[in-house]
Order: sequence, then structure tokens, then C-alpha cells
Amino acid sequence: MAMALSNSIPANTIKVGKKKILEAVEYDKICDFIHLYDGITIDCELELYNNFNYVDRKTLKSILQTEWSSLLRSQHWRYESLAQKHLKLFQDQTKKNDDPTILIKLAVAERMTPVSLCRSILQEKYKFENKSDLSRLLKYPHLIDDPILCANVMQCICSDIQEGPLVDLRRRIIGEEYEFKLKELARNAGMHYYTEHDLRRLGYDKTPDLKMILPFLYKGEQVNWIESKAGFGDVKTHKWNIRQQLNSYSNRFGAGIVIYWFGYHNELPDLSENKDGIIVLDDFPEVQHITLLNLEQESDTACIFDVNDNSTAEFL
Repeated sequence: MAMALSNSIPANTIKVGKKKILEAVEYDKICDFIHLYDGITIDCELELYNNFNYVDRKTLKSILQTEWSSLLRSQHWRYESLAQKHLKLFQDQTKKNDDPTILIKLAVAERMTPVSLCRSILQEKYKFENKSDLSRLLKYPHLIDDPILCANVMQCICSDIQEGPLVDLRRRIIGEEYEFKLKELARNAGMHYYTEHDLRRLGYDKTPDLKMILPFLYKGEQVNWIESKAGFGDVKTHKWNIRQQLNSYSNRFGAGIVIYWFGYHNELPDLSENKDGIIVLDDFPEVQHITLLNLEQESDTACIFDVNDNSTAEFL
């Protein structure tokens, strides 16, 4: 059966919303606010919404997560060195009262996430040899034999939006939600694709979320795969994604699209690292920019139809 390209997808309605693609000045202001904020991240998030109300909330939340994750990695050595001091401070306070917010207040004072503080204190108190034992107490804090410490750890887990079992679950669900959204949009657009599961079953190791069975054109450029990222694309993160994932997709399958659903730094599309065929978007491609292969149309050759002059060029 011969194939031809079609532009018969119904048009989308115009989307209006808060800003997701940020200029350097805007992005730097948000990062500076996060770095200078004196308090825990759950409060910082609310202040971000108030101070940058023109920016999409998911964009702000994603930037906050990235910046605090970087801070945690850079300060990990300091947290370990202060664990004994923090445990003693906690024990001294519990002699005075059984307040379940002692660790929250200490986390604010030390500019730590509540769960990071819990992790270092639990390790110092119980001297775990296996990380799995420590993770188990954070996942099931009711197993902690000290009732005041147990109450404080529970409070920290519920108040931390950066790490901990609840955060891990939330991030996994959001990632799966946007992968599902991508598949639904691609299916509704009439695209034919392999999923990551399909490709792994076929023996591929590094796989995009969607690999097109039939490539399509986006603004005239052939697209062979789409990768979903449920986060904000800053320059550092995008370059890391290129090195770790996207370059291998381009080398193996050809050009493709990476979608940062919560927006990106406006420099990303023009980075030289994208030269091997990486297209950066903040949403699923708009239908007016997509050209699909039409499997139902028969002809001797499959052709590209130019909607402006109705001329054709051989495609296959």
C-alpha cells in the first residue's frame, strides 16, 4: 500500500495561560528568591506563587525542586558532619516538651529540608549499616521506638515537598500521568508509535517514551521520537538530558522532540547541543504544524503535499 501525507487533523483551540517559557532575567530572579528564602520549601513555594503570579504554578514548583535538589547535593557533607549536634539539640528539646514540630523548626534554622534532617538524625541515633533500614523507618515512621521522634519524623514527612516517600510517590505519579497524556495526544492525532515498553521488549536499552512507527513532519522537519519530561527545562538539566538520553535517541533513530511540560529557559531551543536533531517544546505539537502520513490514500509514490502551492515532492 502506498502512503501519502495528510493535514486533515482538526485544529486546536488557542491556549491561553500563565507563562512557562522564561527569559534569563525572569529565571534568575526566581532562582535568587529561592536561594535567599529563609524557611522550608513548602512555605517558599507559597511565596513564589505570590511573588511571581504571572508564571505557571507547575513551572515555579519544578524550578524550586531543581534548585533545592542541587543545594541538597552540594551540602550533603555538611549535614552528615552536623548529625551529632542536631541529635543532641533534639534530645535537649524533648526534655522540655513533647512538641512534634521540634525538627521542623530545626530544619528552618539550619536551612535543611525536613526529611534530610530526619535522615541524618535517624542514622546518628540508630547507626544503621544498611541504607535500606534507614529508608524503611522513613517509609514507615510508626516503627520508630521513640514516640516524640516518631511524631516529629511524621510531621517532617508531611511538611517536606522536596524529598521523602510521599514526594517520591508524587513524582512517580506525575511522570506517569504526563507519559499517559503524551500517548493519548499522539493517539488522538492519528500517530502510529512504539512505546518504551514495546522497544525494550524488542531489545533496545535506551528508549524514548514514543518511537514513531511512521515518522511525521513538524514544521517541515521529520520527527522520529518524542520524549516526555514532567518538569522545567533549565540549561543545565537540558544539557544533562542530551548527554544521558537524547543524543543516543538522535544517533539511533534520527531527529525527535523533547517536551518539557512545565516550560523551559528560552535559550534551550537555540543551544548548539541540539544540532543533531533535538526539538524543544513545552507542549504537544500544535496540529497546524503537524503533517502525517495517510495510510488510506493509494498512489504510485508517497508524496509531501505543500498546502501553499499544491505541488508535490517525492518522499518515499
